[in-house]
Amino acid sequence: MPTIEELKTYLGVDGSHLDSLLADFLNTAKELVEKVLRYQIAVINPTPDLVKEALKYSVAYLYTNRETANLAELERTLSILLSSLRKKEF
Repeated sequence: MPTIEELKTYLGVDGSHLDSLLADFLNTAKELVEKVLRYQIAVINPTPDLVKEALKYSVAYLYTNRETANLAELERTLSILLSSLRKKEF
């Protein structure tokens, strides 16, 4: 999982005033990524770079579109991005 500091660097954000918001977005991103993968991220060690990038992308999407985020659209994008790691069934 990316750290809050990694997310701030990825987003070009300074200071700590958004840490709580980014943590919330990271939790949401984790849930979405796990839904798409059909398994918990914690079961794969080390976490593949593709999963880390999907998490960062998701947080960036949620941050940028926090007033108008379309989670169905984000989930479709994650499905394409993570298709090589996705379990076929639950």
